[in-house]
Order: sequence, then structure tokens, then C-alpha cells
Amino acid sequence: MWLETQRLLLREFRQDDYRELAPIQANPQVMKFSQTGILSTSQTKEKIENFITSYKQFGFGKWAVILKQSSQLIGYCGIAVEQIDGKNEQEIGYRLDPRFWSQGLATEAAVGATDYGFAQFKFPYLLGIVERANPASVRVLEKLRMHFERMTVFHGVPMDVYRVDAI
Repeated sequence: MWLETQRLLLREFRQDDYRELAPIQANPQVMKFSQTGILSTSQTKEKIENFITSYKQFGFGKWAVILKQSSQLIGYCGIAVEQIDGKNEQEIGYRLDPRFWSQGLATEAAVGATDYGFAQFKFPYLLGIVERANPASVRVLEKLRMHFERMTVFHGVPMDVYRVDAI
């Protein structure tokens, strides 16, 4: 799977992508709002294996985000199946290297991924899960036309659930 936006390529992860993803997942700034905290190289390898398993099982997952200008892997974005309030849900997620924050890249990747999910998989809706204390992530969800739906507890952490319905 390849998806192209104006400045980005989103593609399926390969096992050797851990070399570029591991420093991002080990950055405390990036992982501040992650329930797992910073990840080791071996944990990043495991995460990539889970992404690859998701492609095989569902046909989608979190994809590597590549900056077209430099061919650099700058993070991930995509749709995962997550257990939310006891139900399997399709959830948009993204995580980028801080050097690429505040440039609209997370929104660009997330718009591409959600549009692809609606067009390719005919999802009736998508969810986003975010900590209220993470205003940058909330803004990305709002730019996806998502609206606050409810509060929940996700992996033991109070979170807000946002939703966008297919058009």
C-alpha cells in the first residue's frame, strides 16, 4: 500500500524501518502522551511487527510517513483496530518526529489516511482517542472534522474520544 499526499508518502512498514522509527519512539517529547512511555529498539521492532500483522489481518494499519523531499521516515500515521469501551473500533493515530511538528504534516498524513479508509474500506465512521492535555493532537482531530463524542478510559488513562462519520 502506497498513499501519496502533497508532501508525504504513506507506505506499509518494513521490518528494517525500526532503525529510523526507534529514535522517534525513544523521544520523551514524542511519547509524552503515550500509555507505554518511551520505547526501546526491541519494543519498536515489536510495534512494527504488530503493524505488519494488522496489514495481513485487516488490510490496513499504521503506515510509515515518509517526507517526499528527503525520503526520510518521520513517523507513522494510519488506522488501527483498537478495543475502545469493549468494542473493536477503527481509530486514526499518528506520531511524528518533533522536528516536523507545527508544519501541518500530521494533519496532511491523517487526512490522507482517513480519506483512504473511507474510500477503500467503506468505514461508516472513524474514531480518534486523545488526552485532553494534548491540544496539538486535538487540533489535528478537529481538522479531520472530528467532534468530541465522549470521555473514556483507555489503557487505564482518561481519554477523550472523537468521531467523524463517512460522508
